[in-house]
Amino acid sequence: MKSIVRCAGTVAAIWLGAAVGTSSMALAETVFNRGNGGEPSTLDPHNTDGRIESNIFRDLFEGLVVYGPDGRLMPGAAETWEVSPDGLVYTFRLRANAKWSNGDPLTAEDFVYSFRRAVAPHPGSSAANLRVIEGADAVMAGGPTDKLGVKAVDPATLRITLVTPTPFFLGVLSSDNMTLPVHRATVEKNGDKWTEPGKLVSNGAYTLADWQRGKPLVVVRNANYYAKDSVLIDRVVFHPVADPGEELTLYRSGKLDITNEVPQDQVKWISLSQPKEFWNKPFLATYYYALNLTAEPFKGNRNLRKALSLAINREQIVEKVTRAGEMPAYGLVPPIVPNYRRPLPAFAAEPMEQRLEEARRLFADAGYGPSQPLKLEVLYNTSENNRVIAEAVMAQWSRAFGKGLAVNSVSVDRTEYLKRRARRDFQVVRAAWIGDFADPTVFLNLMLSTALPPRNDPGYRSAKYDELLAKAASSTEVSERSALLADAERTMTEEYPVIPIYHWATKSLVSPKVKGWVFNIRDVHPSRFVSIVEAKVPAGGNKTSAAN
Repeated sequence: MKSIVRCAGTVAAIWLGAAVGTSSMALAETVFNRGNGGEPSTLDPHNTDGRIESNIFRDLFEGLVVYGPDGRLMPGAAETWEVSPDGLVYTFRLRANAKWSNGDPLTAEDFVYSFRRAVAPHPGSSAANLRVIEGADAVMAGGPTDKLGVKAVDPATLRITLVTPTPFFLGVLSSDNMTLPVHRATVEKNGDKWTEPGKLVSNGAYTLADWQRGKPLVVVRNANYYAKDSVLIDRVVFHPVADPGEELTLYRSGKLDITNEVPQDQVKWISLSQPKEFWNKPFLATYYYALNLTAEPFKGNRNLRKALSLAINREQIVEKVTRAGEMPAYGLVPPIVPNYRRPLPAFAAEPMEQRLEEARRLFADAGYGPSQPLKLEVLYNTSENNRVIAEAVMAQWSRAFGKGLAVNSVSVDRTEYLKRRARRDFQVVRAAWIGDFADPTVFLNLMLSTALPPRNDPGYRSAKYDELLAKAASSTEVSERSALLADAERTMTEEYPVIPIYHWATKSLVSPKVKGWVFNIRDVHPSRFVSIVEAKVPAGGNKTSAAN
């Protein structure tokens, strides 16, 4: 089988030309102000896979393959590629004019170094999606990195060998931060400080101009980017605003062109008053609570974990609290993932009163009640939307268990939140996962025994679960693979290491002057595919932003 794809810059130009109606607009100085939901924890793509950071990475770095604005695969740093007939060997031909932002040529050895760095065990590593590469498991276990099946055939040719045919491998390469290249000389010269302004060298459409903690992060057009002429926005400003209410205020004043979210309590009003600007569609993400299985009270206490899950009225939360078209969740894999039938627990079809009756029985069997109340703490990163969801869940638990439960919540900034998750310093923690690509393993790999926070937050360990995922990875038959993955998800959810709450829907505002913002199920929008078109000013009128 052979797959050859042509220049991404040409495709981008077609998209952008259609969006703005004239190529002359590419010459205008433009600034794109993006609400980004919070402060990035790092600009090292191999140390995090958070949504906040990934939005920035998509502008700074470019992998071998990328997703276009509509979610379809496009060439990235690789202009063409070939796949062997057995589906095990991928050979990529890099662009002749691909360069780093400092002018250095981008070579196959850069990708070899970067893949080895990403897969080698280190703090923040989350390279589970790369386990399909030959030798990856051994490297992740601490083995020599040169055993990884990523080789430079020559300076412009990269060969990646897999352990089993993986139809979604190009999706991994186009979306997982662990597959992004980093500039070796810069990393080795500057150590942990290589991501600072003035030091960071990148290969994407933009370069880092400014980043100070607590202030907007700024990127500017990369003069050495191979498709620089198709990039129509000169400067992108990522605003680290965690509060959706504050984002909404900035948007209404014209200081933001898009928001990360909108406040839960204003979803209905916004959907009615600004329907053309409100982006509200299902996408590839699940919101859930993780329970710490490595410590009391959840260690070895399945009854307690199940009781808490049963007591949450998910339908009420999506109808009365989130109110943006979310779907109740009883597993990790969202319903929009194709070729997969989600296993639902039996209680999903039961009336809420029946669930509560069983929840109270299990809670008592777990050893808790008015005479021995359970003290519980819910940790979440500071956000008004996270707060109202936590309050709804805690209220439902309190109604279910009365004086047998004393529950409170703790809100911390995102940096502290990530630190506490990494060391499992929590009882219950708010979590969410956005799929890199539409395959069940994107979500199910979170609970592998070898996965570390912020993936396997609960510390879930199951040999049966690991074995089912391994069997699915080696299966080439779609229905067999799907059945194995469903068995794995059922095995995990019946142990209740996590409490799925809902499958996400986008709820952001996008100014009419933003063109090229196209819906895709991953809800990702690299700035290189976007343009800004100001509203025309009538003769004798005053210029106003279309966002006002």
